[in-house]
Amino acid sequence: MIELNNVTIELREPILQNANYNFQTGRIYLLHALNGSGKTSVLRAIVSLIKPNQGNILFSGQTFDKVKQEVFYFETSDWFDNNLSGLDYLKFIKRQWNSNNQIDKEIDRWKMNDYVRLPIKKYSLGMKQKLLISMYSLSNAKYLLMDEINNGLDESSRAILYEELVHLADQGKLVILASHYQSEIGNIIDQALTIKDGKLIDIAPHN
Repeated sequence: MIELNNVTIELREPILQNANYNFQTGRIYLLHALNGSGKTSVLRAIVSLIKPNQGNILFSGQTFDKVKQEVFYFETSDWFDNNLSGLDYLKFIKRQWNSNNQIDKEIDRWKMNDYVRLPIKKYSLGMKQKLLISMYSLSNAKYLLMDEINNGLDESSRAILYEELVHLADQGKLVILASHYQSEIGNIIDQALTIKDGKLIDIAPHN
């Protein structure tokens, strides 16, 4: 569980004001709001990339520092070092998150064999996005936070992604997707919520 307790986040404008919300493990949440509404800032606060102005965020009662090996967040393909290869990143994730998952399985799932050893500067957006998604699965982390994860994917790749997200939730992972698209993934999420008046508000309960 991820608990937001009286969390206030203010950057150029207020995003959250004394907000409370509990995200349950084994579920998929969609944080659905327009671009610029603060979705990314909420994810950054959860993983301690920015500090809330007030309140605290706990992972089953513990701070992020205590559980950071159980959390995976890679905000955007812009974070990649273009001189490294996809395989470099996969090896790093497997080692850093002490994962028993297999690199070859992820390479095969996303059909990356032809380019995974090339420097990322030669990748298309779709290739980068497949690498990014494969890192989430490979990490085997308990808490998975994803920001516009379906950007740049073709229809068949999005179908593989959504199937994998359901599988991860079935394994007891907690998945939070930040996106301004809802219709396409509405059938796999357990709960949609939005940012409104400084609060996280449920807008479409499921299951």
